[in-house]
Amino acid sequence: MTKEITLEGAPDLRRIYARAALRRGGSSDTLPDVRVARAGVRVDLDDLVAYSHVCRFAVDGTLPVTYAHLLAFPLQMTVMSDDRFPLPLMGAVHVENRIEVVRPVTTDEVLDVSVWAQDLRPHRRGRQVDLVTEVEVRGTPVWRGVSTYLSRGQEHPDAPASEPPALDALTAVAAGPVWRLGEGTGREYAAVSGDWNPIHVHALAARPLGFPTAIAHGMYSYARVLASLGPRLPGAGLSSRVWFHKPVRLPSTVRLRTAFAAGRTLSVLESARGEIDHAVVENAW
Repeated sequence: MTKEITLEGAPDLRRIYARAALRRGGSSDTLPDVRVARAGVRVDLDDLVAYSHVCRFAVDGTLPVTYAHLLAFPLQMTVMSDDRFPLPLMGAVHVENRIEVVRPVTTDEVLDVSVWAQDLRPHRRGRQVDLVTEVEVRGTPVWRGVSTYLSRGQEHPDAPASEPPALDALTAVAAGPVWRLGEGTGREYAAVSGDWNPIHVHALAARPLGFPTAIAHGMYSYARVLASLGPRLPGAGLSSRVWFHKPVRLPSTVRLRTAFAAGRTLSVLESARGEIDHAVVENAW
């Protein structure tokens, strides 16, 4: 039977990371049957404005596409820091994310947020798992997200891989926006998201975890892409998906290229010269 854990407030992510630093994860092939929830969540407008400023979203009375993930992320970390969770939280890499926007969510609505883990499976570089989020308003689903995390370990070369669409449609697309992401980008995003994972905060903290420099949060890169496309995306019925490829080392200069079609956009966030693909984003409606 699923264990329901209802939290009165958002857990402290710094405390979770500190505890996770002492935990190595297990070898189990099963996930804890736990569902973590917060009921009656109200959006803090100051926090929303600060997040929108960092990620370049317009402030227009509705939540940005990725904002519900921000509310759910501490619940995800609560699930992943459970002693029974089979993968270590520290060093986990966000490799893919899916979002479904059923309808626009206004800033004054009261939200019920719940998170659980599912589909522990092999990855060619270790094991991966999905953290599923559902957001409801008065019992009706308005937003759903699936975050896929990879824990490096024993390799499985034959494991099925989730691949993004072919980028042929982008061949003739000239470069779009160019962004300079400074060394402090990770700290700026951490300050508005609460995600103080050491791999994003400073090179000295990232190196022991296998990264030569700090790297940008995947959800920051994803948010910047969606904010840039905002006027072209619908407010309801949107299905969005991102595949994270090579991390964005900080500091870096990146560029965005997008192909537009009826009911669909396909984007690649790449290095300034186009030799490295950092993320591929597909939107459909």
